[in-house]
Formats: sequence, structure tokens, C-alpha cells
Amino acid sequence: MPEADASPLYRGLFLDLDGTLADSVTALRNVYHSFLVSFGASGDEAEFQRLNGPPLGEIVERLRMTHKLPGTPADLLQKYSAMVSQAHQSARPASGAFELLAHARESGLKIAVVTSSPRLFAQRWLAFAGLADKIDDVVGGDEVTAGKPAAEPYIRALKRLNCSAAPSHAVEDSRIGAMSAVAAGLRTWALTSPKDRSGWPDQVVFIESLNDLLGRIPAC
Repeated sequence: MPEADASPLYRGLFLDLDGTLADSVTALRNVYHSFLVSFGASGDEAEFQRLNGPPLGEIVERLRMTHKLPGTPADLLQKYSAMVSQAHQSARPASGAFELLAHARESGLKIAVVTSSPRLFAQRWLAFAGLADKIDDVVGGDEVTAGKPAAEPYIRALKRLNCSAAPSHAVEDSRIGAMSAVAAGLRTWALTSPKDRSGWPDQVVFIESLNDLLGRIPAC
């Protein structure tokens, strides 16, 4: 009879990037509007919010179809990706980011970023923000077959860090991201204002700041 795998399963803290670990929503909103304006089109806040969460390829394809943008999908994606990459360079860590990551490390948690942005974008931003050495791994939207809201991004992160889902935590700022984390079985914290708390998965727990988690993630 084969020996059972005796490797330990760890607890993890898995964080979305844009709007969660990075204070980048304003910059990405500007990208969205500027991209459309460059084609003589215009967007609105409702559409921008619907596009908060999916991989970049899906975002660009939705914009191409909705606004009948000229050009190939590949060319449009290249343009949008370049604009997003530039926007990331102006984004600062969200309030409480350093404190939460330090608390998670002291509590014995593995830490990963799980983002719909390409892995390289996330790694560059983490280095720019001085957070790269505080993160164990990054799962980018370009590494998965099915992006958020599918569970695959978080399942991949759990496997990479040898973490069990039930005692692990995910932090998301979008409904689509929260759906992904909940589907993977993680305890999911929704970082959002009190005015934006309808239409989320029933399992999420709402917070208004990353600092809210400092007393809610226990040590091993």
C-alpha cells in the first residue's frame, strides 16, 4: 500500500492586487476611459465596475464588442496592457498593506497575490512598492485557463503554497474576485464601502480597510 503524503498543509493569506493590495482603482479607471476616448468612444462607471475582476483579455474583448472598436483583439490587448502597466507605476500600497503582511507572516501564514493582471505586471508592482520580499508567490491571470470568477486562480495558489483552503483567507475588492475565492473554499473578506454591499456572495465578510484584518487572523 503506498505511503500517504505526510507533507504539511499550511494556512494562507491570498490577496487580490488592484483595489486590494494596490491602491490602483483610480489609475485603472483613468486607463479605461482614456482607452475608449482614443477610439472616439465613451464609457461609464457601471461598465467600469462590471470589468473590475476579469482577466485583461476578457476586459478588452468585452470593450471591443460593446463599443465596436477597430483593430485586432491582439493589437487592442497590447495597447490596453501597456496602459495598465504604466498605470501600475503610479499606484501605492493600500492603507494597512505593510501592517497586514507583517501580521500574516508573524502568524505563520503563507502569502500570495492572486490577480487577473499578468504575473509580470504584479511582480513589477510588488518590487516598485517594496513588497516583493513579503510575498511567497504570485498567480497571474495569464497563468490560468479560467480566470475569476472561476475558482482556478485560487486553487492554483493553494496548491503552489501547499495550503489548505478551509483555514486560509482571501481578500478581494470585487464581486467577481470574491466569487472565485468562495468557490475555492477560502474564507473571503470583501474590501468595500458600506454603500456597496449588495450582490456579493453570501459567504463574504465585509471590511473597510486591510487594517480591519489585523485582529481577525489568528496566529497558528
